[in-house]
Amino acid sequence: MNPVPSLAGRVVVTGDDDVARAVARDGATVVVVGRDADALGALAAEVGELGGRAVVLVGDLADPVTGDTTRAVLAELLHELFPA
Repeated sequence: MNPVPSLAGRVVVTGDDDVARAVARDGATVVVVGRDADALGALAAEVGELGGRAVVLVGDLADPVTGDTTRAVLAELLHELFPA
């Protein structure tokens, strides 16, 4: 059986609280995406308490009106985290 690789040094984008907590515990930087800024801020604080790093992006990737803008901001954010 192959061991599960560590997520240390990786970035995971999620809107799921449980996923954010789990990957943060494993060393990933978490980009949490959602519409509720207060809830995202609380989740980011919790990730920090777990020793992880969280970046908050308020938006809705699936929204037909604002989704393109949210995806563009996410792409720029990822570019800043991982410059070419």
